[in-house]
Amino acid sequence: MGMALAWRARAAVTKGGTLIAFALWVLGSTAWHAFYGTLPRADVMGVVGIAALIANGGVALMLYCFRTGDANMRSVWICSRNDAVGNAAVLAVRGSRFSTLSTGLARSFLAVVTWRCHCSKLRLSPPAG
Repeated sequence: MGMALAWRARAAVTKGGTLIAFALWVLGSTAWHAFYGTLPRADVMGVVGIAALIANGGVALMLYCFRTGDANMRSVWICSRNDAVGNAAVLAVRGSRFSTLSTGLARSFLAVVTWRCHCSKLRLSPPAG
């Protein structure tokens, strides 16, 4: 049973690593938009942002009671929560000159915090075996 928990914890850390990769991609995209002075289209951001917020917010609400479960349940809840927060950020700043920069920084920050949380949970877990 202990090995199963260890593998699930490793899966959670791997998921956190993919969030770091996503954060780096978002930072790169943000830097590109900032350097070239381009803006995403506000109408598209609005429609997609509302649909994504409804979907991610609904999933986060459904998973709320599992937020203190095992590593994978926490991971799924945290990712859904982070996505909903990111969608709300997109809606809050759409059409702004700094929309890409502000949402990119917010999502990158959330990804790094989530990854660190996963790593600290793995370190604090009792040894498997």
